[in-house]
Amino acid sequence: MSLKTGMGRRDLILGGAAAAAAGLAAMTRPRAAFGTTALPAAGAWPWPGKGLDPARTAGAPTAGLSGCGEISFGLIARHLKEVLPGSAWAAVPPQLAGFANGGGPYGSDCGALQGPLLAMSLVGAPLTLRQEFYKWYCDFAFPSLEWDDLYPSKNTLRTVAHSPHCHESRMIWHNAYLAQAPDGKPDDTRCPKLTRDCVKKAVELVNAHKLAKYAGAWAPDEGYKACYDCHTEMAAQNAPGGLHSGKEDCVRCHACVEPHGE
Repeated sequence: MSLKTGMGRRDLILGGAAAAAAGLAAMTRPRAAFGTTALPAAGAWPWPGKGLDPARTAGAPTAGLSGCGEISFGLIARHLKEVLPGSAWAAVPPQLAGFANGGGPYGSDCGALQGPLLAMSLVGAPLTLRQEFYKWYCDFAFPSLEWDDLYPSKNTLRTVAHSPHCHESRMIWHNAYLAQAPDGKPDDTRCPKLTRDCVKKAVELVNAHKLAKYAGAWAPDEGYKACYDCHTEMAAQNAPGGLHSGKEDCVRCHACVEPHGE
């Protein structure tokens, strides 16, 4: 490089590095529609003043999305992007929730719960509302018939999981299905329909919170209320056996041993 230009080799290298850094920054920040403004804090993401249409959101096409976590979050995020143009939702890829597909690496919480839960957390849904969402999942007979027109299989067998876990929810349904399936062929529409059920419910709950200040409701069922009350009190007293955060029906898996409490 000629010194007459005022730029030596070192200047060229440093200039190229600066250009590369600028290019990387441009690629990693939100697109022009959102500008360079920082993303909202968790809990402060926008929700339309009139709410979202739950059925329209849940029944939208899923092209480009794959898996229960990605689809459940993507259906909500895409509709928010549509009705709130220029908002932070335009900067969020639906694939962000793919980590929850199939309940994640251990088949734990159903991805159809985790996707909407991510959206609910971003828009500031209170804890009790999110707990109500999870309990609804535990008690609901999946899948509903509402989405039958979107899939080849109709009137899919419905079961109640009594758990938010993917492996339990799927196993309970699959065993019941195999017991009554005349040809043994799997009905692979159960989870896609379940995912849409979860999206619809989550949108309904957030609408109720945003439009009517509904904060949600959660309480243990009578079958395990005594266990829950006792063990949460033990946690408050920092005593052995204290239950800090569990919310599931414990007696399904844990048989009380004698002597056990009073």
